[in-house]
Amino acid sequence: MAKTTFAKTRLMAPVGIRILSTSQSSQKEVTVAPLIEQRKNRPLSPHLTIYQPQLTWYMSMFHRVTGGAVAVGFYAGAVGYAVAPMVGMGFDAAAITSVIATVPVGAKIAAKFIVAYPFTYHCLNGIRHLAWDTTRFMTIKGVYQTGYAVLGLSTVSAVALALI
Repeated sequence: MAKTTFAKTRLMAPVGIRILSTSQSSQKEVTVAPLIEQRKNRPLSPHLTIYQPQLTWYMSMFHRVTGGAVAVGFYAGAVGYAVAPMVGMGFDAAAITSVIATVPVGAKIAAKFIVAYPFTYHCLNGIRHLAWDTTRFMTIKGVYQTGYAVLGLSTVSAVALALI
């Protein structure tokens, strides 16, 4: 049982101090074991794998991934441009052109496509989302039509940019 005593100090009014008696041990260890066993028998929440995959899932996920990839690429280029002179590397147009001139044509086209596709996809899908903000194409048919249009146009535009 708890007992309260009061202590007086010269600077403060009386302060209550509780003195606790610990005559019995804590029951926490005893009550935790049944809870752990009960939790093992609880049903699990449904996972995404029980649902049928849909175009909208993949496009939403890919929109986020491409946005991150474009941002990381932009910042990596900016940091590289700023740091390269400090470490003695040439990061000017002449140095970049001389390095790219040694790369085979097929590798250049593939690299340009890999850089262009996330950018074009993210831009076109962003335009699709802006159209949704005006409540256009908000039917299931409209969502899928614009989704396939974004996929097709981003592929065609990335190929066109890669071939430049």
